[in-house]
Amino acid sequence: MEIEFNTDRITEAQAGSPAARPSVTPAASAPVSFSASNSLLSQLSQLPTVRPEAVARARALVADESYPSDDVLNQVADRLATPSGSNANTPSAA
Repeated sequence: MEIEFNTDRITEAQAGSPAARPSVTPAASAPVSFSASNSLLSQLSQLPTVRPEAVARARALVADESYPSDDVLNQVADRLATPSGSNANTPSAA
C-alpha cells in the first residue's frame, strides 16, 4: 500500500512544460531612495586615507620598550585568566 501525502506536487513531465509553471509578476513597489547612502559615500570620500598623527603615535608606541607597562600587561593577563562570568577583580557592591 502506498500513501501519497503530496497530492499537489508537479511530476517531472509537468515541470518541463511552461504551462505547469506559475507566472511571476513583479510586485509594484515604491521607488527606492539611496540619498542617505550617497551622502555618506560623499563624506567618506572627503576623509584622508591615512591619518598622519595616528601613524606617528603608533610608531612612537611601538618604538617604546616600556609600552605597554607591566601593570597594564598584568591586568590584561588577569582578565584573560578570569572566567568571563566571574567578577573576581570587580569590587562588590555591598
